[in-house]
Amino acid sequence: MKISKFMNSEMKNNTITNKLYTKGFTLVETVLALGIVATVMVTLMALLPTGMDIMKEAGTNTVGARIANQLVSEVQLSDYDKIQQWNGEERYYDDMGTEISKNDEQFKMRRIYTARVEVDEESPELPGKYKNDYLKRVVVKVAGFTGGEPDFKDPPSDGDPNRKVKKDYRSYWTYIVDTKKDSRD
Repeated sequence: MKISKFMNSEMKNNTITNKLYTKGFTLVETVLALGIVATVMVTLMALLPTGMDIMKEAGTNTVGARIANQLVSEVQLSDYDKIQQWNGEERYYDDMGTEISKNDEQFKMRRIYTARVEVDEESPELPGKYKNDYLKRVVVKVAGFTGGEPDFKDPPSDGDPNRKVKKDYRSYWTYIVDTKKDSRD
């Protein structure tokens, strides 16, 4: 009986010792988990610059569209006979699309966007039977501040209409018609 008690107590001690060693992670499991976490972190960190660029581009597009919308609205509200006076008009805006004056003492620090309005002198050619002499195309070009004055000239496409040419600005355009007059009279 003493032997069986001794063996039972030895087995109990052995079971207790085994339970102590089975409560944690092994070194292999820990290294494997760290490897997986490191791989995921590196992948996520590699996506951050791309995400930041996309977010910046989206913000720039939004502010540019807001600026263009504001200028087109102002042109539309002016008298049709005086629309040509808008040709060459330049305005300056901060990072939120709020207009700032060139006379502002912090103009150089706050200016982020420059916008130029261009009004075609000739009526645009549109498909159809009649030519409308009371139709004008208005283009608003919005450029981000790159250190100097923006270049609003259209870059040459070398005669290829399908070739995309990089510009320093975004252009937004619309047609404005004088609804009080009809060119068919």
